[in-house]
Amino acid sequence: MVVLLLTTGCAMQPTVPGTSVAWGERRAQLAGMPKWQARGRIAVKSADGGGQGSMQWYQAGDGSRVLLRGPFGTGAYEIAWDTEKIEVIGKTGEVQVAYSGPNAAERFLLDQLGWSFPAMSLRYWMLGVPDPAYDSHEQYDVEGWLVGIQQNGWSVGYDGFKAWNEIWLPKRLVLNHEAARVKLVIDDWAL
Repeated sequence: MVVLLLTTGCAMQPTVPGTSVAWGERRAQLAGMPKWQARGRIAVKSADGGGQGSMQWYQAGDGSRVLLRGPFGTGAYEIAWDTEKIEVIGKTGEVQVAYSGPNAAERFLLDQLGWSFPAMSLRYWMLGVPDPAYDSHEQYDVEGWLVGIQQNGWSVGYDGFKAWNEIWLPKRLVLNHEAARVKLVIDDWAL
């Protein structure tokens, strides 16, 4: 597969295949989307182990809420965060962990996982756009499809897009970092 590498803002980006919409226009539209939901599956693998389960993601502005369930409904948790706080809520509704202050979500995940995970960037990567707060490199294949984003030490690979309400959104993405690999399969979107 031949891949075309482009740096955000420095080169002409191709249009989304089958449309007249440039990827930059799509990025602006999705980065500013106030609310969306995604349902699917997640798998995490690191040197310390891994796990998998189902997930439901609810995004409203800067606030994210993710419901995670292990196989057969085990280990159900709700994780809610924004730019200033994060809470982990157990099956019975009690707050099990809470962090506050700048970068609360990233600090919590570093403490829990032992490696840094860019929680605030994931909301953008799931939509197939780079986090606008950081420099990035985007990769497109010869047909014009986005196949990857390089940002903040993470490589985000996209394996297919599907049109949801006439907007092309990722079906599957894989996040790679020297410490971990996170795979997300999106079964359903609500915009």
